[in-house]
Amino acid sequence: MKRSLFTIISLCLFFGTIYSNYKRQTPKSEVDYDSFGRIPVVLNGRVQPLDSVARNTLLAINGKSTATYQDGSRHMAIEWLAEVLFQPQIAIDRPVFRIHDDGLKAILPHKEPKESDNMVKRMLFGSGSSHHYYSLNEIRTVYNKIREDAIEASEIDSQLRNRYQNAVVNLANNVIRFYNLTRTTHHGESPSFLEELTALQTLIPAAIEETQKQQRGEEFDPSKLSPMLSFMQVYRTFESEALFFTHPMPPIEGEQTWHKMSSALDEITRDGKPSDVTVYWATLVDSFRQDDIDTFNETVPKLQSAIEDIDPEAASKAKAERLFNYLSPFYVSIVGYVIVFLLAVFSWPFASRGLNRAAFWTTVAVFAFHTIGMGFRVYIIDYAPVINLYSSAIYVGWGATLLALIIEKLFKNGIGSFVASVIGIGSLIVAHHLIDGKDTLEQMKAVLDSNFWLTVHVLTVTFGYASTFFAGFVAIFYVIAGTATKLIDKKIGKMLASVVFGIVCFSTLFSFFGTVTGGIWADQSWGRFWGWDPKENGAILLVLWNVVILHARWGGFAKTRGIMAMAIFGNVVTSWSWMGTNMLGIGLHSYGFMNSAFQYLAGFWALQLVFILLAYIPQNRWRSPVNG
Repeated sequence: MKRSLFTIISLCLFFGTIYSNYKRQTPKSEVDYDSFGRIPVVLNGRVQPLDSVARNTLLAINGKSTATYQDGSRHMAIEWLAEVLFQPQIAIDRPVFRIHDDGLKAILPHKEPKESDNMVKRMLFGSGSSHHYYSLNEIRTVYNKIREDAIEASEIDSQLRNRYQNAVVNLANNVIRFYNLTRTTHHGESPSFLEELTALQTLIPAAIEETQKQQRGEEFDPSKLSPMLSFMQVYRTFESEALFFTHPMPPIEGEQTWHKMSSALDEITRDGKPSDVTVYWATLVDSFRQDDIDTFNETVPKLQSAIEDIDPEAASKAKAERLFNYLSPFYVSIVGYVIVFLLAVFSWPFASRGLNRAAFWTTVAVFAFHTIGMGFRVYIIDYAPVINLYSSAIYVGWGATLLALIIEKLFKNGIGSFVASVIGIGSLIVAHHLIDGKDTLEQMKAVLDSNFWLTVHVLTVTFGYASTFFAGFVAIFYVIAGTATKLIDKKIGKMLASVVFGIVCFSTLFSFFGTVTGGIWADQSWGRFWGWDPKENGAILLVLWNVVILHARWGGFAKTRGIMAMAIFGNVVTSWSWMGTNMLGIGLHSYGFMNSAFQYLAGFWALQLVFILLAYIPQNRWRSPVNG
């Protein structure tokens, strides 16, 4: 029991973090927002729960998945979305639009800067590091100017826009998205949706009868046609402005389709009454507006059941995604990797096997949770784990942790756990910053729509990235520990050298196989095996650099410290092949273009060069008795 004390404490801390994070996601309200967030809709070409719509939308316009209102109260994304959908006249006064560009703030109503927005912060982080929150009503006062500038900026290639142009296009798009949300579940032209549906059930048959009289050349009553024509115009606009699809249709020949809320008009015209789904949505609209909490809470499960009867798979995936959102597996895994980092670091000065064991088993637990998160994504999207840059960052951290667990199981010295924590933290932080308000479970681009090649090519080449990074970070550990501590004795030095060599062999195999299969896929998709595309060049550079390291070792051109320095430079090559090629924004493989992160990538390269220089400090200046 005493030997396992640190393990028990660290695991309890990690699982406690999972539980507390899950509980924190549940809105504390009499309104059943928790169940409301599980309702499936279709947006961006895929089924997703309202909880995801709320989080992704608020993250895009607010920078966070929570909203702070005028009175300082904090609200979950689903609470904010319900207000936008059902009571937009209140939602438009909520200060949720985050503006950080100085040019935009100059044309918007003036707001006093916060105390934290001081001169030092501006000097450190530059212009635009501070931000303010504006409501839609505040933005409306200058929206014509914003719209004109956005139209002008949108005609410029996104890679050539300046900071203000990017900011104004982004704001204009977010305003449109917000407005479309307010017109998704009801057009707002009448106070009660249920009363409107009742009126339509009377108006439509009468209008149809008068239309038939007109077609037969008989005398008809125009006064019975005009209300119907007015509703048709309203519903036509309703159809075009709604953001997402709310109504699953019975499958025809196995094909499942969804319609927007405006289909209520067609339902009444065709069947004489609205469907159950329409009635339940209308009840939600009215009960929320009337603050009738009991009716709202009673209607939510009825709506879920009605949708599930028509499209059970959609309901199942929506529930799974809502659970995935609540678990936040990749955010919580960062906390887990931090715990592993601290355990591994403190295990060395105290020579504690208990801390070392705790680090290993906590790594196992974090890896399992990391894997569960990836499993959720695979189930939700029905694709292999890597479909975009965001998921590649998650997979790189996962792959490196898998290798680290193998190494730690073999040598039991804490080094594998330490390297796993460093790469795990780094890769998941990179993934977090790649979200940028986007739907990370996006629909696949047509050219990538192949589970076979996503598995055979993308997973193998990305595992090549993970393994090369692992070798590079083991080498960094060797250099830092060797120059600054006495931890690297001859036995550990020999072990680390063999680990780096073995992992480079492993990485060469995966990188080469991934590159060749990528060429075969390219031949099938584009009719050519190789086209010197930047991404293809990056892939072959990674293979060649790993081959250079192996030949340097086999030929005796570099000893241990030289091989370590070359492995560290492998981090530079890998980061360029993985991320850098996307920053060029050219070529057939630039699926994840971004230019805002170049300074961070350059900083990472500079840091690797510092480690390489450390590796070449004269051996007699190293604190550890290394050889080679």
